[in-house]
Amino acid sequence: MNTFPQAPTLRVVKAKIPFMCFRVVTRGNYPELVKNNVERNIKTCYKVGLDNFKFEVVTDNALNLPKTALVREMVVPSDYKTRNNSLFKARALQYCNEPAVSILSNDDWVVHLDEETLLTENSAIGLANFAGEDHGDIGQGVISYANEEIVSWMTTLADSVRVSVDLGMMRFCFRKLGCPMMGFKGSYIIAKESVEKDIGFDFGPKGSVAEDVMFALVAWSRGYSFNFVEGEMWEKSPFTLGDYIKQRKRWFIGHMFTLLSDEIPLKCKLGMIPTDLGWFLLIGNILNFPASFACPIPLPIVLNVIAGSMGGLILFLFLFGSIKSFSLRKYGLIRKTLIVLSTVFMIPVAACLDAVASMYGFYTRNSVGFHIVLKETQTTTQKQSNVNNSV
Repeated sequence: MNTFPQAPTLRVVKAKIPFMCFRVVTRGNYPELVKNNVERNIKTCYKVGLDNFKFEVVTDNALNLPKTALVREMVVPSDYKTRNNSLFKARALQYCNEPAVSILSNDDWVVHLDEETLLTENSAIGLANFAGEDHGDIGQGVISYANEEIVSWMTTLADSVRVSVDLGMMRFCFRKLGCPMMGFKGSYIIAKESVEKDIGFDFGPKGSVAEDVMFALVAWSRGYSFNFVEGEMWEKSPFTLGDYIKQRKRWFIGHMFTLLSDEIPLKCKLGMIPTDLGWFLLIGNILNFPASFACPIPLPIVLNVIAGSMGGLILFLFLFGSIKSFSLRKYGLIRKTLIVLSTVFMIPVAACLDAVASMYGFYTRNSVGFHIVLKETQTTTQKQSNVNNSV
């Protein structure tokens, strides 16, 4: 479980790498962002020697991307409905599985990306090794959030814990247990096309809020195998605290609907139930902190040790995620040290934001929605264009 591994090498002969379809789902609100990222990701694939691939951009609104042999733009018809009336991203993904729409065979692989997700050379190699060596039916890898321009330092520092979770809890579940016991992310997913067709994404309106987790748990219940993918991909943290809260709110509601779903057996929910319950009760932990100073109550040594261990683990996860996220080459030793130490002060802020998100989600759980966070500014678009032109 080395967290500082050497860069992966391509272990599969190019001729034996299966066809990979990189699928990007978008509402079409950020055409320049999608165009720039697709171009950059294609160049990354070429850099590592991949040539048997295609990018499918699935959108609600036409983007008018340049027509090439490597890019297929798919506009979901406004009148398209699934059998179970699925919504949002789930509806678009189910449209891709329609026999009249899909151009993939059962032996092909689908790689799911968000519109802001950037491949790295290591992740492209990891995907090729995963598919070529048949490591499992479904895979997922690490996503980091501090490699490109940082729009919001607060949300980026708060997201550092997600890197630790990917490298620890998620990697252990995928690599050692072969299942998504503790959850699943919505991007950096690779899955066999036969699995996609078998499970689909038509989970109904409530199952559409966190279609990624629904897909993973249903796949687990049907006996499909999971594994971890080498290399990391890059994304950006939410640009504002408001978007951060709304993003987490949607995750909480989606997890709640998933855990209440009759489609998933109880044994496949047991790992996520305590995690999401702890998220919901986070507000109690926060309120307990000032209350313990105002009204101190003596506790047995066992409880003090447990509480101290939990606090120490949270501190470690944030600090380690920050160490992994911020490049020493980019920031230098002194600046990186200051950034990592500043993560400590972000922990209570992140806890409060997550607590607000869970409370907000619980009390608005019946208003099913899918908030899209801001993903593009004029500055980021121009910088991405400059990067593409220089590559």
